[in-house]
Amino acid sequence: MKPVQRYRALRKASLKGLQAFEAAYMHRSFAAAAQELSITASAVSHSIQTLEEALGTLLFERARRGVVPTEEGARLYDVIRRSFGDIDDELRTILDRGSKQQVVTIQCAPSFAAIWVMPQLPAFLRAHPDIDVRLWAVHQPPDFSSSGVDVAVLYGRPTASAGVHVEPISQRERYLPVCSPKLVDGWTLPLPAADIENFYLIQNDVSLASWDEWIARFAPECRHPVRGLRLDRAFMTLSAAENGLGMCIESTVLVQDYLKEGRLVCPFGELAIEATGHYLAVPKSREGLQAVRTVADWIRGFVTDGAKP
Repeated sequence: MKPVQRYRALRKASLKGLQAFEAAYMHRSFAAAAQELSITASAVSHSIQTLEEALGTLLFERARRGVVPTEEGARLYDVIRRSFGDIDDELRTILDRGSKQQVVTIQCAPSFAAIWVMPQLPAFLRAHPDIDVRLWAVHQPPDFSSSGVDVAVLYGRPTASAGVHVEPISQRERYLPVCSPKLVDGWTLPLPAADIENFYLIQNDVSLASWDEWIARFAPECRHPVRGLRLDRAFMTLSAAENGLGMCIESTVLVQDYLKEGRLVCPFGELAIEATGHYLAVPKSREGLQAVRTVADWIRGFVTDGAKP
């Protein structure tokens, strides 16, 4: 195919071909891509084949159980993902500016959603009836270029991105042991760190802080701590501690209300591990929208004092 013919074919095939290519890349299957696009698998195959012919290169290796992207296909997908994300951002910006009712999508870890966002959400919605909130509670970091997420609360230091504003959600976040007041009833608080060996220890396996680190720092003489439950959600470790199953070590961002309400206590006082675990992230392309700023400021506000037990 001559260069001029190839360019004309590319212009003709580009939109359908790129849509089919993106779906096939994500699903690694023409059949699954067809289901997403509500067309036939043969139509997906034809669109991608036309695109490949126009480009003069294969984008997928056809395999028995699906398709495998080639190196050229992987590079093209990175460009398409960013470009479609930019288009989606601009379309949503135009829609938001022309609509009185604005939708803001928040993504955060399940524990942050359960402990902070859900209890605070009714008051926020009453105060801002023009904003609808869509909440996604997942552990994986969002792909801001394609997910439609406006505001995210990330756990763990996020990867730097030129297109995303990131800030610590608390300047004084710490991780400290907490337990039910009933567990230490009759003990004089704060306890010496060495007394840790008298209690079951509940570990959150996805936490930035561990009992091993706390013991090494504050109770190195404790050689045989009593291990208890191992869980993978902060709200579960806090619930286990509240129900007297042992002590857990969690972020002050998450335990603030438990401590204020007396549901948990700090048995070892201020012996804590300094670590910043929670970050607020907002795509720079969305920062200018009033509804997004309102939600981001709301999140900043209700955890401002979260680092102080």
